Amino acid sequence: MCSLFACAILAAGAAAANVAEPPRNNPEQQRIKEWFLENYYGRAPVGRPDDMEFKENEIHIAGGKVKIRLDVTMPPGATKEKPCPVVLVADRRSCFATPINSKNLEKILAVQAEFKRMATERGYALVMWNVNDVAPDCWLYDRYIRMKPADLPPNAWGVFGLYGGEPDGRKGDTWGTIRAWAWGHSRVMDWIETQPMLDAKRVAVCGHSRLGKTALVAGVTDERFLVAYSNDSGVGGAHPHRLWKPGVCKLSFVNKHHRHWLCFNSRKFEADERNMPHDMDEFLALMAPRYLYVASASEDVWAGPEGEQFAAEMASRAWERMNLKGWGYKGHVGGHVRPGGHDFLPYDFKLFLDFCKTPFASQSPQS
Repeated sequence: MCSLFACAILAAGAAAANVAEPPRNNPEQQRIKEWFLENYYGRAPVGRPDDMEFKENEIHIAGGKVKIRLDVTMPPGATKEKPCPVVLVADRRSCFATPINSKNLEKILAVQAEFKRMATERGYALVMWNVNDVAPDCWLYDRYIRMKPADLPPNAWGVFGLYGGEPDGRKGDTWGTIRAWAWGHSRVMDWIETQPMLDAKRVAVCGHSRLGKTALVAGVTDERFLVAYSNDSGVGGAHPHRLWKPGVCKLSFVNKHHRHWLCFNSRKFEADERNMPHDMDEFLALMAPRYLYVASASEDVWAGPEGEQFAAEMASRAWERMNLKGWGYKGHVGGHVRPGGHDFLPYDFKLFLDFCKTPFASQSPQS
């Protein structure tokens, strides 16, 4: 008789392996993708807005009611004739003014400066943007939800105020903020496609924690992204629900304390999340035949590093069934577990940039 953990491994592996061709050509994989949008992340009510405009390094929607401000760092040597790959990072703590503890700001900016140096030294552009430009994160959400409508700042709900999704009137599959932020990544990709010195065919989308979840959703829902990287994404990201164990975040906690992240339909699985019809190894497999990287930290018990890495390895069977190298060195799926806790460090970023050599080379104009 197998242990509970071993039985879960077998069940997860069987699900992830049932892929023989790219998801866009596979009706079963499309069905799984639709299930996650219907029951977990929610559906975006709009694609590329007709009224979207680009003004230098800003994206304006609905006449500027929503502005996505981009922090763009270019490497030396990028030209129209030789456009460079792009690493796209969303952050709720970016260099733009946000309600963040001032004691942490200096450290955050120093880490981001190191990220810029590391990317540009390799010949990659680094594009960053603040997710609060699209939809409010928890501290804004919790503050706004208690305010009277007349007291709210202009367009406090971001894209929710334009297309629906604010607390009042949400339906079961109305998009949560993670889906909205992923939609924001796609709008930045729209901008990237207009920049002659950036190679829109070589774009990696990455993020940490809740924004690691976001990077995975962006990668799955927009096939223009060549690589998706999640760092310590945990539940709602790379961690499979069927492998929950004490100390790991539960779906019920997410929906109670971060009720804006997922769609309301996800609540029906809280009582028995181990037996959800589909799990995150199947979601990760939807990145095939593109590239996936999952990073974890050994002491980040809340995110469940063991489960995150297991899900990525199981998902890699999707690539193997396409006769592609899945998990491992120069494969389509990679990951690491570093010592320490929940954080996004230059060490994590370096290993990810090392991984990007293969996908970026595979799509190089010279290849």
